[in-house]
Amino acid sequence: MPNSTRTRTWIRAALGAMALGAVCALPTAQAGNLEPAGINTGGTSFFDGFGATKPGLAYLGYYQYQHYNRIDDNNGNASPGFTNPNIDVFLMLNQLAYTTDKTFFDGSAHLGFTGLLPLLHFNSSFAASSMNKLSTQDGVGDLTLGAYLQFNPVISGGRPVYSQRVEMDVIVPSGQYSSSSDINPGSGFWSINPYWSGTLLPTPKTEISWRLNYLYNFSNNNPRDPAHLGLTSSKAGQAAWVNFTASYAVNPQLHVGLNGYWFQQLTNDSYSWAAGSTPVSMPYGDTGKSEVLAIGPGLFWQASAKNMWYVNLYDQVQAKNRPRGTVLNVHWVHPF
Repeated sequence: MPNSTRTRTWIRAALGAMALGAVCALPTAQAGNLEPAGINTGGTSFFDGFGATKPGLAYLGYYQYQHYNRIDDNNGNASPGFTNPNIDVFLMLNQLAYTTDKTFFDGSAHLGFTGLLPLLHFNSSFAASSMNKLSTQDGVGDLTLGAYLQFNPVISGGRPVYSQRVEMDVIVPSGQYSSSSDINPGSGFWSINPYWSGTLLPTPKTEISWRLNYLYNFSNNNPRDPAHLGLTSSKAGQAAWVNFTASYAVNPQLHVGLNGYWFQQLTNDSYSWAAGSTPVSMPYGDTGKSEVLAIGPGLFWQASAKNMWYVNLYDQVQAKNRPRGTVLNVHWVHPF
């Protein structure tokens, strides 16, 4: 395949990496931490550092199924407080990304804007003997708004060898949220989520991608307080995580490889209490910082010039202070 043709194929394929800022991760109320529902753990994968460098609009659809059959404690063991948990999450997330004609750094960085809105449905069940059970509600999740700079690919030997993007996202607490429910589509608080993504192409048929994320959360002034301890606000800890992939081109339209992510909460959640209440440092089973490591197979298929598909399967092989299970992610990209 000529280098120029392969270059165009890579750049078209890379539209699938454009500007995704949030994919729903299951909230873990009463199971370990308060991290928001709208963070991208594994939602983006191959060619993540590439994106559109010409003005235009693209639609990106994410269809995700998450299944959790255990809730792990601070030691990575199944929590004795939950017996036979089964939690299913069905997610449809819709994203629009628009690359403008505005550029920076001598025309090498292209300004764009993006917005994402998820719809979620939950099913949950626990054994009748379970000490704790989690209530859920369905609905519209939090809106994510972002601005990004997509850099031109670095070309060497007539083909792209590296590309990157930086983005600043804000998660708006616009989704459905209730302090009477353990698992909500919305988080109930604002978050800021900047990231840097990159793709390295060591050879014409191999690809390595990553996305480094940071998360800062603001306070939730209507927190879950099932035992009425006097909790007036809560604040999820700061966190960082990385999505990572490596793939091989079976042919110009099909890439197969491995994908994964590692999430680490950096600071403990914090709580504020009403005057006269009895403060509790970690209420409702929140025993420490959340973390998870997930890995599995994936593929990219360019069905046509304007239809690209990504499929990712993740097995969460290690977790602390959160539910643990498997995630199937299907990602469709359609530039207009």
